Amino acid sequence: MELLYRPKNKEELFNLRHASARNVIERIFGVLKRRFRILVHPPHYDMDVQARIPPALCAIHNFIRIHDPDELAEYAEDSVDEQPGTRISDQGELAHGPPNNQSRERASARRDQIAKAMWDSYQGYIRRGGNPMET
Repeated sequence: MELLYRPKNKEELFNLRHASARNVIERIFGVLKRRFRILVHPPHYDMDVQARIPPALCAIHNFIRIHDPDELAEYAEDSVDEQPGTRISDQGELAHGPPNNQSRERASARRDQIAKAMWDSYQGYIRRGGNPMET
């Protein structure tokens, strides 16, 4: 018997999809950290350079996957990020101090806007007879 969990509101749907996306991202970073050890050790570069490293490594990773697909196997096994949620480096700053009330309110409003759009789409999909577990 398969149990289907159906979110009851926009917040539950948002949290479900957010957790799912986070799991995928953590697996991706696990693969990248195993392949490119620079992501495990703090680089001593300016933040603008550090921000370019992961996308460049993703491009290299994808190039290797296309030209040597069998090579990926040793990096993909049990690919969970070794340190999920930790910063790649202690060098540089992403923000200048903690967020203020205005930026928190703006972020909350944007999150609520995304959650409402997801919920509206989800409800429309269910009304059309779609399987909610495939969304």
